[in-house]
Amino acid sequence: MHKVITLLSILLTISSLAFAQTVYTWTDNNGVIHFSDTPSGKNVKAIQMADYHQPPPPPAFEAETKVDPKSDKKDNQPTALSPLEITITSPEHDQALRSNAGMITIRAELNRKLSVDETLQLQMDGANYHAPTTRPLWELRNIDRGTHTFTIQAYRDGKLIASSSPITVHLLRSSQQKAVSPVKAQ
Repeated sequence: MHKVITLLSILLTISSLAFAQTVYTWTDNNGVIHFSDTPSGKNVKAIQMADYHQPPPPPAFEAETKVDPKSDKKDNQPTALSPLEITITSPEHDQALRSNAGMITIRAELNRKLSVDETLQLQMDGANYHAPTTRPLWELRNIDRGTHTFTIQAYRDGKLIASSSPITVHLLRSSQQKAVSPVKAQ
């Protein structure tokens, strides 16, 4: 029994040393800071460490604030978007363009970014040109020569919300002529 008590006291002493909560620090002559669990050297400072065997304190929460249900409804409503404005910046109205490949680049400026449910639709000569997009840039290819009108319309959830002023563009493109073979005399 005496051996058990001696063994138990030795284990308790070792375990308390293993979980020492004091750290010693000092600076040597070269300016290097040292840390140790045993003091040595001159000007040693003892630092008491927190006991890590205790559970951490519960988290602190801010006090609950009462909110008036009437004023809360205003905060949850989405902010209204400013009305969308579309301006075609290129080409200019009534401009003549020369492109034998029939290429026209249409650029527009918007007064704000499009929301997630908004799209832009280019119209050429009163008909939709390709699918709606979210980019205000179109590169048209192989357009027939002649005069064309362009308008850009904006839609939100399928409803028209804005339209640019129409512009007219005159595309100059060389025509292809068929080679006429000479008629052989009989």
